[in-house]
Amino acid sequence: MNKIIRYYRPGDETAVSNITYRTGFKGEDLTGRGFFDDQRLFFLLSIYYYARFEPEHFFVIEKSGSGEVIGFICGTPDSTTQEKRFIRTMAWRILLRALFVTLWRYPRTFKTLLTILKMYRAIQEHDRQAFYEQYPAHLHINLLPGCQGLGLGTELMRRFEEHMIRQGAWGLNLSTTNYNRKAIPFYEKLGFTLHRQIPFKHPTLADFQELIYVKGLKQGDS
Repeated sequence: MNKIIRYYRPGDETAVSNITYRTGFKGEDLTGRGFFDDQRLFFLLSIYYYARFEPEHFFVIEKSGSGEVIGFICGTPDSTTQEKRFIRTMAWRILLRALFVTLWRYPRTFKTLLTILKMYRAIQEHDRQAFYEQYPAHLHINLLPGCQGLGLGTELMRRFEEHMIRQGAWGLNLSTTNYNRKAIPFYEKLGFTLHRQIPFKHPTLADFQELIYVKGLKQGDS
């Protein structure tokens, strides 16, 4: 496949939002699942921050010729600062959407939101300062289902790792779940190792666990 990897542009938002939603259920499409029908809220919770406030660390992959965006990778070299900025810039956006749209149009999604917030608090319980000192950068990567398994994810990941090294980051972290069975071997093949498993009671999935993966970065490899 002929493709281009480039920096995110504001005009990519709709495509990125669609990719985020179409890969939001164990790497598969969230559409029609019934427990998170508010696509806009899902985007606000997950990827919007990076597109709006850290586009310098956001890459998309598009098909040459058509210009169709088929995947992306984004993140930050400084997770500690990013978390504080996320709360400052995104909490009110999420709250307004949840209370004035989601609660009334998508009541089941509102219940799922409460579950997600509980899970986030559980993840926050470990020693984040020490963790971020060792693995300060983090990432999110998504490819449309039909474009997975073609080596595109590896290219995106290598581009992002090189970028993070240039930013001075010496370690990366990411999170997935035990249900995302296609992603786990992909991360491990690229040198990520499992750091922590966090069991959580999911509203629809049994034996659900949040998985935290980490990887050290060698300065000078870029």
